[in-house]
Amino acid sequence: MKKYVRVKFSLWLVMFMTATTMGFSQDNFYFSQYFQVGPAINPALTGIDNFLDIKFNYRNQWAGLNDSPSTNYLGVNGYINKNKGLTYRDYALRISNPNILDSLSVIKSSLKNKLKHGIGGHIIYDRQGPFSQVGGYFNYALHIPIGFKTYLSVGASVSLTNKRIDLSKIRLRDPDNWYDEQLVAQGGRNTYLDINPGLALYSEKWYVAYAAFKAYRKALSTDEVLDYNDLVEHNLLLGLRLNLSSRTKLLPSVYYNYSSEVSSTWETSVKMMFNEKPWFGVSYRSTKAVVFMAGVYINNRFNVSYSYDYTLSNLSNYNNGSHEVHFGLMLNKKDLKSPYLW
Repeated sequence: MKKYVRVKFSLWLVMFMTATTMGFSQDNFYFSQYFQVGPAINPALTGIDNFLDIKFNYRNQWAGLNDSPSTNYLGVNGYINKNKGLTYRDYALRISNPNILDSLSVIKSSLKNKLKHGIGGHIIYDRQGPFSQVGGYFNYALHIPIGFKTYLSVGASVSLTNKRIDLSKIRLRDPDNWYDEQLVAQGGRNTYLDINPGLALYSEKWYVAYAAFKAYRKALSTDEVLDYNDLVEHNLLLGLRLNLSSRTKLLPSVYYNYSSEVSSTWETSVKMMFNEKPWFGVSYRSTKAVVFMAGVYINNRFNVSYSYDYTLSNLSNYNNGSHEVHFGLMLNKKDLKSPYLW
């Protein structure tokens, strides 16, 4: 019995140190370019853009350290809106200058014609030393117009997440003990089914979004090694789009994550965009890190970006910072205007 307590205590200690150092709970993940993975932070943002959005993100945290954390994200999100409102052009007689009609408002149509359904999903693989987790998410959102260019979105995601600890990567004091050998052979595995609701209010110039992850959690399988964590995690997103000139835009935003299990984290960023294509920015995170980032919308189909995290704590003496790359594919996008969340 004492051996069991000592082994389990060692595992708890490793798990606690990993979670504490990362600055967020093990169930969660983190991207410096959080605005690139909106539907993963809040399912109500699924289908916010009027095109099929395919994204891949890779984050390598604390590069240079052995078994440094890494996160992979692959998401596909789109929308369904078969009914479109008719414009003045559809009703008007032919005139000498039809371009005048383009400046007129869209004729007010029924609520049914303006509703938009967002559908998508993503896969996240997160590894932190001996810990790993993979999650599959299916998202749905209903975008309801409440103004000329303002929407209220109500969404939810259903996710299946598998967490695992590879005990062969943990050195115990007495590895020849029969119980230790049995525990290492068994490993730690948990599988959960979660329902994660979200709300978003947005327009072309601003957005505010809130989501509650693990609002409902059911354990499909669990064991004695890994913790069963069912505490709700709260995500809040805020952002603005300020036109400094016809070609230059200022894009400030805030991301706040709270869970009663660990300390809350927040990040504030500001970006500059030029002519809807290149952009650069800087962020500050509450875990004492500064993020430098830049990207470009190559055309109306491809976009790429990169960010580098510099840690302000003593940990910077032992690693080469954190690197994150993003690749985006935008299908059926008809204009060069940058997407929502920017």
